[in-house]
Amino acid sequence: MKKIKVLPAVLCLLLMLTCLFGCSHKTNSTPVNPGDFRVTAYVVSDRLNETFDASNLDKVTDVILFGNATYDEQGNVNLSDTFGADVEFLKHLITDQRLYLNILGPASQSQSDDWNEQMYDLADRNTFAFESGVLEAGIKDVLEEYGFDGVVFDYEFPLRKKDWKSFDKFIVSLDNVLGDDYKIGMSMVGWNLKQSREAIEAVDFFEIMSYDLWDDDGNHATIDIAKDDIKQFEKKGYDKAKLDLGLPFYARPTTKDAYWYDYKDYCNFLDENGLYDDSETGLTFSFNTYDVIKEKTEIAIESGLGGMMVWHYSCDTSADNEKSLFNAIDSAKQEACK
Repeated sequence: MKKIKVLPAVLCLLLMLTCLFGCSHKTNSTPVNPGDFRVTAYVVSDRLNETFDASNLDKVTDVILFGNATYDEQGNVNLSDTFGADVEFLKHLITDQRLYLNILGPASQSQSDDWNEQMYDLADRNTFAFESGVLEAGIKDVLEEYGFDGVVFDYEFPLRKKDWKSFDKFIVSLDNVLGDDYKIGMSMVGWNLKQSREAIEAVDFFEIMSYDLWDDDGNHATIDIAKDDIKQFEKKGYDKAKLDLGLPFYARPTTKDAYWYDYKDYCNFLDENGLYDDSETGLTFSFNTYDVIKEKTEIAIESGLGGMMVWHYSCDTSADNEKSLFNAIDSAKQEACK
C-alpha cells in the first residue's frame, strides 16, 4: 500500500519537472491597434543611388539600413566608405519613419562544405566579438553620431547552447548600455528559438525570417509556412506585439538552388501560383504574389502581431503599379483599420 501511495507523488513530481524544463512558455501578448501596425523594410545600401525608387516609402513605418556596417572579432565597429553618404541619402527621403542600423558580424572562414561546421565557425567568431567588452560602446557611438533609433542584428545562426548563451549575455549587456534611448531588434527563425527569457525581454522587436523555406512541392515561403513560424514564436512565449512577420519580395527556385530574383522584374509574367519558368536557367522561380502578401498581412493582424518585415525594399515594383506588394500590405492594413 505504501508503494501505491508513493507512486502518485512521484508522477506529480515528474510532471512538475517536465513543465518546468520542457513545457512551452506562452505569455500574454500586448494588444496591437491596427493603426499602429508596423511595416518594416530593409534598405540595402548598394541600392541607394540615382535609380532608387522612393515611391513606396510612405507605406513604411520603420527602415533598417543594411550592408554598410560590420563588427570584427575584436568587437570593433567598421563602417563602409560610403556610410555617411548612405545615411544622409536615406534621411532626405524618409519623413517620420524610425531608422535602424543593421550590423553584421564576422563571416565564417570555414573551408568545410558542411553547413553546420560553417555555422559553428561563424558562432565562434561572433562570440569573440560579443565577449570583447567593447562592442556595446562602439555600437552606441555610431547610433549617437548618425542619429539612428536603434540597432538590428541578423546573426545566422547560433546553433549550440554555448553560442546562444554568449549572444544572450551580450544582448542583455547592450540593453544596459543603450538604456531607453535606443531600441534593439533581432532577425530570427522559428526553428531555432533558444533565446533566454532575460534576452527576450531585452529586445524590443523581432523580425521573423519566414523565407528561404519551402513546402514539399518546392513552393517558397508559403502561407502555411508563415502560420507555422508564428506558432513557433507564440509557443516559446514571445509577446506577439514584438513580432514582425517577414515577407520575401524576391523568389527562390523550387529546386532550392542559390538564386534570388527581384519581384519587380517578373511580376508581370507570373502564373496564378506565383511561378515563373525561366528558359535560360531551366529553373522555376517561386514568388509571393500580391494576394499572398495581402493574406499574410491579414493573418499577422488577426494573430496579434506587431507588424510585417520586408526583405528587401528595392525588390518591389513602383507604387503606381497595381501589383506592388507594398500596396498589398497597405490594403490589408487599411481594411483592418475600418
